[in-house]
Amino acid sequence: MDNHIRPPLLLFSSIPILIVAMDFYFDNAATTPIGARALEEYVETCRTYQANPSSIHREGLRAHAYLEENRVRIANVLNLDKENIVFTSGATEAISIIMGSLLWQKTPGRIITTRIEHEAVLSHLPLLREKGWDVVQLRAKGGFVDPDDLGNALNRETRLVAVMSVNNVTGAIQDIGRLASIVRQYEKTLKRKIFFFSDSVQALGKTGLDLKAWDVDGASFSAHKIAGPRGIGMLYLKNRSQVRPLAPAGGQESGMRGGTENLAAISSFRVALEEAYIDRAQKEEKVAGLNRMVRDSFSGDDRFSIISPEKASPYILSIATPLPSEVFTRMLIDRGFCVSSGSACSNNARKKAGGVLEAMGFSPKTSMSSIRISFSDTSTAENTELLIKTMKEIANG
Repeated sequence: MDNHIRPPLLLFSSIPILIVAMDFYFDNAATTPIGARALEEYVETCRTYQANPSSIHREGLRAHAYLEENRVRIANVLNLDKENIVFTSGATEAISIIMGSLLWQKTPGRIITTRIEHEAVLSHLPLLREKGWDVVQLRAKGGFVDPDDLGNALNRETRLVAVMSVNNVTGAIQDIGRLASIVRQYEKTLKRKIFFFSDSVQALGKTGLDLKAWDVDGASFSAHKIAGPRGIGMLYLKNRSQVRPLAPAGGQESGMRGGTENLAAISSFRVALEEAYIDRAQKEEKVAGLNRMVRDSFSGDDRFSIISPEKASPYILSIATPLPSEVFTRMLIDRGFCVSSGSACSNNARKKAGGVLEAMGFSPKTSMSSIRISFSDTSTAENTELLIKTMKEIANG
């Protein structure tokens, strides 16, 4: 069998577009290959809407109308109002808007988050501490925040609670609705709001996502995790008046995020999102079968141990291997498989992922020998079986 990447050529509107088919790609939590329809939409939007959506001439008004049409359609998919949607360059920028807005407050208060957040959240904490904010990072044994720990951490100075919905290293799914309800109950004693934010990148289009039912104030998303383009994301805001961005710039996105909107990427994001929600439950069931196949294959092998909990997204599976993760990952790469030894969001991803796992209660040895396998609905049983076989061959030496 040819293990090499084979690039078929697809034609959209007579323009050759190269799509790389990655037969042994199991790093979808890092990024997903862009879907054919999403890419076609990107090209078509570039051709059709060439004006700035903020321009007042006819072509600008046409572009603005299409921008708002995409906003409405995305809101409809997620059962939201269009006013809830702010387009950003990705989840990292969406998170930065929320964390940076705290710097406007004249009197610092308390921030409650966890030790297992994505670096896009954690990287803001040193600056906020320097500016006088009291930062509390909750434990997450086994990958889950104890609701009692959150309740005990709340005090009259609390301004923000930030808990990710699906962990990017293990796939652990938090009960965001329950955690938010604890905050809402505490608000009654304060008689003021506490902003509840959830980084929900790994939940979008993959697990049950109901922002209204969860009763969160904000959430972040990235298109490239659901076969959309890179460089485009979204910030959900329940009430925009609760957030003051550091730099509104030109006032686009109702003053939440300045800069000319990337209309082609936005429309491509919308197509990817709509496709992700077509038969979503069936796709999740298929991926769950692949996840279970890997779990069962290693359950009786003492050389491996499953790190991801049962209550986890089936799209993400972390496993401790007999070798250091960098070594095992490299050996899989040499055999044509794409997996991750970390979150892949920084050059120091392995160290950061190891820190997350240790915060969940895993030993340093387990943490530093873990690899992350992440599926998509295009993953196949045949290639998953080959991955299992290859992992066992590597372990056999």
